[in-house]
Amino acid sequence: MKRLRIITVVLALLVAAPTLLHAQIVKGEVFFGGNACQVDGDECYGYRKFGVHAGAGALIPILKVSDFTMDVGLEVLFNQKGARKSDSLRLHQGAYVGRYNLKLNYAEIPLMLYLTDKDRYSIGIGASYGRVVYLDEKHNGVSTGIALGDGRLHWKENEENLPDISRVRDIDELADIVYSSGFPDTIQISSVVANSNSYRANDFNICADLRVRLWEGFHAELRYQYSLSPIRTRLFYRDVNQSLDNRLRLQYNNSITLRLVYIFNERRSKANKEGMKN
Repeated sequence: MKRLRIITVVLALLVAAPTLLHAQIVKGEVFFGGNACQVDGDECYGYRKFGVHAGAGALIPILKVSDFTMDVGLEVLFNQKGARKSDSLRLHQGAYVGRYNLKLNYAEIPLMLYLTDKDRYSIGIGASYGRVVYLDEKHNGVSTGIALGDGRLHWKENEENLPDISRVRDIDELADIVYSSGFPDTIQISSVVANSNSYRANDFNICADLRVRLWEGFHAELRYQYSLSPIRTRLFYRDVNQSLDNRLRLQYNNSITLRLVYIFNERRSKANKEGMKN
């Protein structure tokens, strides 16, 4: 009986498929726009880093109720992120005053769910996976030589005999681990803990979109993205010699994107929907 039910369902889908595919067309998309970015936790503030946002994708319709439609969007993007400030890393004692410029270029794959009202306004939510394809960090115009890696803190030596500090989230937690590991409470954390010297190659983001139809397949879209996990954990110090401990910061990508979207087959899809309705 169970096999008979499965066969019946499969046959029903095969019979209905031509009609469903005719009514619901997979639409292609191309995107081009720009990002305004910052990295939360880097002691630089403001969306001062601008980058290119470009790519292509597909919209797959999954549901239509009255004037509302629901689509799944799959995209492949080139996305430039990072941070920039002319007087960055200015801490309490004035250490590290100078220019700062971080470039993080990603190959990114977002997966979105869109709800559209009357083919005019859409809201979307989803997640994306990004992989760094280019990294450059400059302080006062000089490259810091930072590379891709785990982006975490490590002990300076004898790490195998000491507790794991790669996942600490604040300076107090780090201090508790350091001083409970046998180090005297008079020692500076910077003398036993190596600051992170890398950014993580992978970045997972939450995405939220607002899209408005302009004319004949053209749409304007505003997207907000934020990292779900830190791209780097970094110790900041109160002096240029990195000897006076200050605080620990988790760093996250934070970006706002304004882009122009062109959707292929939009007119044909709309005509098919009207035909099915009639």
